[in-house]
Amino acid sequence: MAGKVQQDELDFSSLSVQDLIEARDQYHFHLMNKANVVGTAVGLYLIRHDEYYPSDPLPHVKKTYPRTFENSEVRGYSWPCILVLVDTWIDQDKFGSGDGKTAPWDAVPKRLYLADGRCVPVCTVYAPPVGQNETAPSAPRRLPQTTYGGGLRIHVKVQQQDYFATVGCLVTDGHLTYALTARHVCGPPGTEVQVELRQGLQRVGVSSSKQITRKLFSDVYPALPMRQTYLGLDVGLIRVDDVRDWTPNIYHLPPIRPLFDVYEQSLTLRKIIDQPVVAVGAASGILEGKIQGMFYRYRSVGGYDYVSDFLIAPGNGKPQTRHGDSGAVWFLASAKPQPDGTEDKTPLVKRHLRPLAVEWGAQTFADSGKRSSFSVATSLSTVCKILDVELVVENPTGVSGTWGALGHYSIGSMAVELVKDPTLKAFLRANADALSVPLNQLNKEPKQKDLLASGFVPLADVPDIVWKKYPSPHVTKKGQDIGVTGGRDTQPSGFSSTGPEHPNHHCDADVPFKGSPTLPDACLADPGLLTAANWNDYFDTFPEKVNTLHRGILPFRVWQIFERMKDYAANNPDEFIAAAGILAHYNGDSSQPLNGSVMADGIKDQEPDIPRDSSRTDKKTNAKLPAYRGEGVHSGYETEMINWAAGKGLLFDEIVKNLGADHGLKLATNGRDAALATLTTMRDVATLLPPTTIIDAYERTFHPDSPPHSEALWGEVGAETGKVMALGVRALAMIWDAAWTAGGGNKDHGKRKLKQLRALYENPNFLRSVTVNEIEQEIANPTPL
Repeated sequence: MAGKVQQDELDFSSLSVQDLIEARDQYHFHLMNKANVVGTAVGLYLIRHDEYYPSDPLPHVKKTYPRTFENSEVRGYSWPCILVLVDTWIDQDKFGSGDGKTAPWDAVPKRLYLADGRCVPVCTVYAPPVGQNETAPSAPRRLPQTTYGGGLRIHVKVQQQDYFATVGCLVTDGHLTYALTARHVCGPPGTEVQVELRQGLQRVGVSSSKQITRKLFSDVYPALPMRQTYLGLDVGLIRVDDVRDWTPNIYHLPPIRPLFDVYEQSLTLRKIIDQPVVAVGAASGILEGKIQGMFYRYRSVGGYDYVSDFLIAPGNGKPQTRHGDSGAVWFLASAKPQPDGTEDKTPLVKRHLRPLAVEWGAQTFADSGKRSSFSVATSLSTVCKILDVELVVENPTGVSGTWGALGHYSIGSMAVELVKDPTLKAFLRANADALSVPLNQLNKEPKQKDLLASGFVPLADVPDIVWKKYPSPHVTKKGQDIGVTGGRDTQPSGFSSTGPEHPNHHCDADVPFKGSPTLPDACLADPGLLTAANWNDYFDTFPEKVNTLHRGILPFRVWQIFERMKDYAANNPDEFIAAAGILAHYNGDSSQPLNGSVMADGIKDQEPDIPRDSSRTDKKTNAKLPAYRGEGVHSGYETEMINWAAGKGLLFDEIVKNLGADHGLKLATNGRDAALATLTTMRDVATLLPPTTIIDAYERTFHPDSPPHSEALWGEVGAETGKVMALGVRALAMIWDAAWTAGGGNKDHGKRKLKQLRALYENPNFLRSVTVNEIEQEIANPTPL
């Protein structure tokens, strides 16, 4: 029986973060009063590199030399534990009552027992603190010329003293934009702040009053039992002078993505401990490391303890954090399981990076005879919650109104092969590289800046990449033109812009109308309802007022382009190809399930399965709002999941399963028929893959045991996604065929010059972008080119 009890006690795998914190809190004074204990944390048991594996043949020789962070590792079978850091390693036989012996009560116990009998292991680590290196900060080697961003050096002068830190990222309170950094460098509110570019220091703004130093642990993590403890924070914000001079990205890293949300339920040891992380510090450049512990308790003052969310160990042989790196954002760069079981060799900076934490300090240990600087960092989501701001990303999560570029290009590429008319098919094949990106190059979403820099944007995504931008010139105070030639946006919208092109991409069509359950059902039952006046009547029924730029007119946009393609078919080959390629974009929009729904980004009056913070704030109080059910699903489904599935080689095979030799549809005879075909696609898509199905699947991806979001989503709705995208492919091929036939097209005009096609899409009068109040006039009497 005794043997059985001992075996059960060794099974620690079920211990949670909460269990470990409860044990440490209960035994806090017991541990901290040991003569050689300097700090504690929670984590996974560290095993010396040369210690045996359970599968190794006997005999097993137990190692007793000092365990350090440098000479030990987390293994697959490492168990949850409390890490106890000591400044002196004392062998077990050195404790006792004789001369030269250390008092036995100063020995760190191997296990702690809670009142209900649970056993919590203790891992002792030799890590004596030493003084930090005060080396002068140095900026990254390649400084940008004009644009500010994360990883650059901040310079502040207070009382004739120079202070340095790192730009972490951009955040916003919904009104103003701020650069996040270390509070101790910001200085008092109103202090001028400079950032170093290639030409030297430049003023970027002033220190904000939004600053934090510490917060009661129980206020931040109410579900975790930790008494008389402060969560150490040292974060301040800089109110930037001109947001147009900034990029939200971190120099030397991929584009910034939505942050990793840290809260009680998300803090599972296996997802955090020993995971690789990367940052860019102004002093050290690219930093790599691993999360060694959570809730590192680093000091006690006045009866209160101070902890940090994360203790990050430097990578072997990599630069270590130093003075001037405070403020840097650490990114979680989890490794992907390899099919052969080997280590993921993908460089950290090329992995799927999620913003995790803000460095605000460092702890330097004498580790295995050398100095090692560990980063002390606080969860970025906690910082955003306390300061009531949200992270700024390049393509914000939310309703984009479209498939990602990859979705549009895949639809455009596949539709060519379903065209029935042999002359038209040959003409389209000759211009396939202008219409879309070839399928064999679509393993990842093309970057907008690369497509713009190439001199020609494939037509299937011109509406997003070109037309949804300010026209050039649109010059910042620094003299940088952030406009795009051919852009059609007319006014600012948050950190981007908006204008009459935007409502052409969507239509919230699943609200009852004229006795039918949805707008498509009503119009298909009575095609006479397809008028601008009825469209306005429909949106007037919404409980909240819908402004003109949000009254989606996607079916009318297809009607408009059909009529122009018909006009161009016989004698205007450049215009026909340009219009045909651009139509692929809107046809793709019609096959996006969330694109035709009021639930495009979730269900606002329902709570999520797993409570989490929203990026939104209350307009009156500016307080952080809780997320609603499915919030963030639009980008998570139509861009992130689609990109993931394409990268895995799954997307196109799933679409092809649902295609035949041709589109198999009756040809439209005019633009109204094409609009009704678009409404049919929207209705059928909503039937095959209802938005609620996607939202339910998305919510399940937040459960603790779920695979990563994109993988989990594809597992549940991948087959249906292939079917709805196939509907878009078939409808596009049919409309191409129909416009060619209606317009008397009968000649293969061969390959067209990209320069001529670009001149067309950069002309604001080509397929002019208008709202519902002008669309009928533009269909009947188009503006001359």
